[in-house]
Amino acid sequence: MSTSTVPSPTFGYLYPSTSLAGITCTSSRWEVLKAFLASSDGALVSRLRELPTGLLFITSIPGQAYSGAIYFYSSVRRAFFMLDWAGRDDDFEAEEFDVLVEAFSLDLALAPGACPATRHHSRRHGRERQQHARTASGLRPTLPPTRRAQRKILHQ
Repeated sequence: MSTSTVPSPTFGYLYPSTSLAGITCTSSRWEVLKAFLASSDGALVSRLRELPTGLLFITSIPGQAYSGAIYFYSSVRRAFFMLDWAGRDDDFEAEEFDVLVEAFSLDLALAPGACPATRHHSRRHGRERQQHARTASGLRPTLPPTRRAQRKILHQ
C-alpha cells in the first residue's frame, strides 16, 4: 500500500462506551474492548496498540480478506471512533494497520491533547469552571480576603 497518495485519516465518532452492555464509567479499557467485540458479530482484533490515551486497533472478520476496520477507543472521552481515509474505512488487511500507524504517526496523533478524541469535553476544569459559571451567571465569586485586607479590617 502506497501512503503517498492517501490523505490523513479522519476520526468519526461512533458512540460512548457506556452504551455497550455491562459497561459503566468505571469499566477498564480492557472490559470496554471485550464488550465492543461481543457486540461486533464475530469480528476479532487483528492488531492492537495500547496508547496513554486509549486503544488503537483493527478488527476483521475471520476468513474474509479486506474486512478490517480501524478504531480508536478514547479512554479520555470514553468513546469509540472509527478511522476513515477518504471513504475507505472497513476494507483493510491487518498488515495495512502497521503501515498506516507508522506512515501517519498515529501514536503521536493520538497523544494526550493532540486531537479532539484525546481532549476533555470542557476546557475549563474544577474550580476554574465553577468560578466561570458563577461570574457568567452574574454572581460574584467569594474569595477569602488577602492578608493585607485582613489586617486592614482588623485595624479599623
